[in-house]
Amino acid sequence: MIVKCLPEPDFCRRLLDGDELAFRELFDRYHRKIYQFAFNFLKDKAQSEEIVQLTFLNFWLSRSAIDPDRPITPYLFTIARRAVTDAWRRVAASSRFREQVLQHMEAVSNETEERIFSDELECITRDALKKLSEQQHQIFTMSRQEGLSYEEIAERLHISKHTVKYHLVNALKILKAHFHRHDIIFFLFLLFQ
Repeated sequence: MIVKCLPEPDFCRRLLDGDELAFRELFDRYHRKIYQFAFNFLKDKAQSEEIVQLTFLNFWLSRSAIDPDRPITPYLFTIARRAVTDAWRRVAASSRFREQVLQHMEAVSNETEERIFSDELECITRDALKKLSEQQHQIFTMSRQEGLSYEEIAERLHISKHTVKYHLVNALKILKAHFHRHDIIFFLFLLFQ
């Protein structure tokens, strides 16, 4: 029969003497707590069970370091913490983990670069549109943003179709030169199709 509440010094001495029943009692007392401790960090049942086994194996192999005047629990959880830390290191060293970290970093980096490019492009576009006369800006907006034809723009503004074409061609030349100065070729391709 296993005694459930031994005074700590007596229990430690039994462990120091290699008493397997004392070790079994220690396991019965703490294996669930060690498992929960490991699972809280690793979130993996198999790894957490492995941590329990490693903890108790290491405890048994290093039982000569037990101080009978000190509690066992902190010593046991120190061993468990080290085993969890080692498990984290193994996971971090695995190529799969490195790939996941790199993919995440690339995604974040790409999002940041795209956001910066988008903000910069928006700023350059606003500056370019400021270079247009009021009528060029209006015709450009109606043509490119609203998708209206020369005839529709001419009808709305009560001007000739040729005047619409003239202002749009001049607006595109101004914008093309502005974007070219900023080395924005791809945007030009999209804008002037």
